[in-house]
Amino acid sequence: MLSVNLNDELSVLEITGIDSSTYLQGQLTNDIKLLDKQSFQYSAHLNNKGRILASFIITKVSDNCYYLITHKEIINKVIPRLKMFILRSKVVISEPEGLNIIFSDYILANCIYSLQLQTGSFISLSKSMPDSTTKDIKYWHSFLINNGICMIYPCTYEQLIPGQVNYDKIGGVSFTKGCYTGQEIVARMHYLGKAKRIMYMFNCDAIVEIGQSVVSPDADNQEIGMVVDVFISGLACLGLVSIQNDYIKNAFINTNGISHQLLIQTLTYQDNNG
Repeated sequence: MLSVNLNDELSVLEITGIDSSTYLQGQLTNDIKLLDKQSFQYSAHLNNKGRILASFIITKVSDNCYYLITHKEIINKVIPRLKMFILRSKVVISEPEGLNIIFSDYILANCIYSLQLQTGSFISLSKSMPDSTTKDIKYWHSFLINNGICMIYPCTYEQLIPGQVNYDKIGGVSFTKGCYTGQEIVARMHYLGKAKRIMYMFNCDAIVEIGQSVVSPDADNQEIGMVVDVFISGLACLGLVSIQNDYIKNAFINTNGISHQLLIQTLTYQDNNG
């Protein structure tokens, strides 16, 4: 059995108060009201240009209380941004103390919450850490990549629009709930029809970094995409890339002056919401 300590990778935000649902509804891409019927949902917070500031896994803890799980290194940017929009709403944003975040392939005992992200893949919040837990986060990144789920990191902060990283395909965007920050941009791209740029999985025979630019000789070696996530194995890697559709057969990254081709394949999705 596998359990991974994600305390150095992820953080939890707690949103409480009688206005918390209304507040989150106006700030996030997904319909927060659906959490009355789902154990969790993916959602994102955008800037005014529709670019993603943070990606979340959200669960409703109780009436007027939500946990938002996001990447640890952007938390200090996210909290001040979210607090800007509280205004006179009765909402409190905090980081709960003493919670461990654990990714596992089984349901943990004695945890506060255990969310089944996919069959055999759980993320749990617990006061204690299971025995024999590893800190090797490659298992977590492998899960994200194989399921086509984009997390936002410092190097991809404000760089990507939800449709460019398949956020609609994981059920992370509602097109019916009404207004939220960046909503007009997201809706316009969606209703224009087929997206010119989406996210794919790739293999590469070199070490690739998150945020690294992707170029193509078919575009005069101009940037045509960005690496979104990676899982390194030896001297090669598996990853996610947001890229213009026209160049997927001829896409390269440059490492130490050497070009390496990305072998790109289309992602397939199942129901990602709980």
